[in-house]
Amino acid sequence: MTMTFDRIRAMIIRDFELPPERLQRDTLLEEIELDSLAITELVFQIEDEFKITAEDKIPPFKTLGDIADYVSRLVAERDAKPAPKRAAAKAKPASVTKARAAKPPRARAAITNGAGVVKPAVGTKRAARARVVDAPPRKPKRSSARGARAR
Repeated sequence: MTMTFDRIRAMIIRDFELPPERLQRDTLLEEIELDSLAITELVFQIEDEFKITAEDKIPPFKTLGDIADYVSRLVAERDAKPAPKRAAAKAKPASVTKARAAKPPRARAAITNGAGVVKPAVGTKRAARARVVDAPPRKPKRSSARGARAR
């Protein structure tokens, strides 16, 4: 607890420019003229310094020791909480993530010219190479004269 008090004391000395000899554990906040606004600012700074979250309703402090005890309790609660566990159903094995990272992205679209040359979409390994595929067979056009004879 003395470490907590010493760190809070150093913050008050730095930010409120008070002499260190006036700041003891039993020093009343009224004696050093810390009003509720100054205490609220101090609590925000303490949250950043100690990496804690103050409760919604800050208890009424009378002495610097009260503040140090409050911060020590919040630090102890923070350290006592177990790390949140990820749900087993949502967690992906490392092998799956590595396999996905190793695969290049699939071509989503392709460009075809009349000769049957297909180029995969830009951004894939195949984008630099073009491959020739068989062009689909074309259906012969019906002539209108031919359709007239069949009737």
